[in-house]
Amino acid sequence: MGTGIARVASAPMTNRQPNLDAIAALAAAMVFVAAPGFGQATDGPALRSHEVTRLVDDGPTPTIDGRVEETVWSLAKPMTGFTQQEPIEGGTPSERTEVRVLIDRRNVYIGIICFDSDPSEIVVTQSRRDGALNDTDSVQIILDTFDDNQNGFVFGTNPLGLEYDGQVANEGQGGGGGPRGGGGFNVNWDADWSVRGQITQRGWETELAIPLKTLRYATGRNRRWGFNVQRMIRRRNEIVFLAAIPRGYNLYRVSRAAKLTGLDLTTRRDVKVTPFVLGSANQDYTVAADSLDTTADVGLDVKWGVKPNLTADFTLNTDFAQVEADEEQVNLTRFPLFFPEKRGFFLENSATFQFGTPRSVDLFFSRRIGLDRTGVPIDIVAGGRLSGKIGSYNVGLLNIQTRPETDTRRNALLAPGNNFSVARIQREVGRSNFGAIFVGRMATGATAAAGGDVNRAYGVDANLQVSSNAKLFSYLARTDSPGADGSDYAGRVLYQYQNNLWTASAGYTQVGERFNPEVGFLPRRGYRQPEAALIFQPQPQRWPWIRRFRPTFFYNAQYGFDDLVQSSRTHIHPFLIEMADGGQFGFWWEYRQDRPETDFRVFRGPDGRTVTIPPGLYGWLEFNANFVSDPSAPVFYSYQQKYSGFYDGTNRGFVSEVGFRIGAQFITSLAYSRDSVNLPGGAFSTNLVPFRIGYAFTTLASLQALIQYNSQSSTLSSNIRLALLDRSGTGFFFVYNDQRDVSRVTPDTILGRSFIVKYTRLFDF
Repeated sequence: MGTGIARVASAPMTNRQPNLDAIAALAAAMVFVAAPGFGQATDGPALRSHEVTRLVDDGPTPTIDGRVEETVWSLAKPMTGFTQQEPIEGGTPSERTEVRVLIDRRNVYIGIICFDSDPSEIVVTQSRRDGALNDTDSVQIILDTFDDNQNGFVFGTNPLGLEYDGQVANEGQGGGGGPRGGGGFNVNWDADWSVRGQITQRGWETELAIPLKTLRYATGRNRRWGFNVQRMIRRRNEIVFLAAIPRGYNLYRVSRAAKLTGLDLTTRRDVKVTPFVLGSANQDYTVAADSLDTTADVGLDVKWGVKPNLTADFTLNTDFAQVEADEEQVNLTRFPLFFPEKRGFFLENSATFQFGTPRSVDLFFSRRIGLDRTGVPIDIVAGGRLSGKIGSYNVGLLNIQTRPETDTRRNALLAPGNNFSVARIQREVGRSNFGAIFVGRMATGATAAAGGDVNRAYGVDANLQVSSNAKLFSYLARTDSPGADGSDYAGRVLYQYQNNLWTASAGYTQVGERFNPEVGFLPRRGYRQPEAALIFQPQPQRWPWIRRFRPTFFYNAQYGFDDLVQSSRTHIHPFLIEMADGGQFGFWWEYRQDRPETDFRVFRGPDGRTVTIPPGLYGWLEFNANFVSDPSAPVFYSYQQKYSGFYDGTNRGFVSEVGFRIGAQFITSLAYSRDSVNLPGGAFSTNLVPFRIGYAFTTLASLQALIQYNSQSSTLSSNIRLALLDRSGTGFFFVYNDQRDVSRVTPDTILGRSFIVKYTRLFDF
């Protein structure tokens, strides 16, 4: 273990074109999928339904104070009879839960009583908006407002009345080609709603008021919504559902939800205007001492509910100053790293615009708009978006214009002004869907290159629910670029099967050598990729401290069109135990291959020293072991140890984290990851230390700090944010950033710093 396997000489790569027979097979598969009559597979009829109680117009409504005790709640028949998913699927919950739903012409009201035989044992670990709900007593609600068994709105809370919300698409499986590992759920969608919670003698209780203007739905009389409720009883790590969800799935399994019936839904006026004012001071210490730049700015976001099922968004002079900084990563590969989108304008309804293989062949990646490849902001002049549902079609249109970006120190153009366009349509048939997308970028203005600087991408996709547990994902895409790239294709077929014991998948991807989605994310091109995965999840009953075993296997490899392997990864995880308290431990092996075609620089230190890897085929083994403690404990920690070969050398590394919390208000964590690499071309070490501090004054006011040390760049960066929220994520934001060079002890260690004050206000008409 842990030693590199000798490299062998690399045959020269050729410029052969992709085998279009495979692409044609993909297209044929999608035609088959899209044919009428397919995609009707469901999980069977709804297990239960409940008629909603409608309140008299202008009559009494619940007082949202966290106590389900007003007389008006007695008008609603309580929903009970929850079913346990964890630890015993189908078991009787250890505690009783009651849910009541009321509706009037403005709001949906939901009251939940979480009875508890010992309220003093209720666990509360979070109070910040959108804080994680898996390590605290909590409830989550899903509303499938189009009753399409695929999409929904999620609202969650805990005994302190934390606000947690998000959007579910495709039952949480992600969009356009396969499981996204959570990408089918968008937690960054911030809704305008009210919630309160309290611990009482009965246990804990919560009341929610969700404005109908916050939701999207089809109007009409006697409508029906999908509806489910999940409760977490944290001290037992117990999960129960109103409508039973099989183990292996979660709340996002909308097709298993109960039904709310008797809904009379009319059209309503819905215009939300969110202006902002901003002041900032920025100092760049790498240039002249007088480089202090002070700025005052204003901007505007408008949301117009064209119809209850269709929303138009407009943005003018867009600013994202309040967005949390990216967490730094160390890159020991020859491919670019993926950093997730965090900007709210792009995240709302983001699943509508998803297409491709997540983090591998993404046809549209919104970080290409308003950010350069290094993450430096590029000003957005204005933009608009139309998204929603028309009948059984999901639709999305987006157009954004950016300003030219120049380097003032060198008076050099970094990027011309660009116009970005996206058009997406997707037809739903049962729990299947198929659709098409167009993504375009065009340089604009006087700084645009002569002859037309454009890039266009097109694609069709089809995702077929072949049975209640199996789905087939597929897509075919093409890009057109001027100059050397020209036109080329990419496509994928992936079959996935999942039940409460097994998850299995197999697929094939092909990406042409000139495939170039400039508004997407594509770390490599010119390859064929087979892949397979298998997960086994037995749940023993004889050891109460073990929740389940989860051995895992997956394999993927990228082959060039000369049939030579470019890279491969074989992962064998024979021993993984999930503990009853939510922790886990285990170990795994990996066998990796990589074939750089030219000298590959794997390291460059702050002193300019570099370490390179010569071209050739390399193979090595890697061994890892890890332990994760109970995430809800006052002190929590994790540790992973790695012993590995690395090309024709070795890598010894670890990743550790320790954190602690005081009540539900204060939480902090310190992580440390280290790689010690020894290669014939040189030895080096990398150290990455992120330190997080969070304090929630209330559920809407919080202070967050992220301080990061990166030895590879020899920098110490800080991002400190104070948020004083009002509603729907608006309010005051105070942001301080700085970056320091810690490679030398001199007075000019500060590279740059900035201080930003931003105020946003929501006006609802």
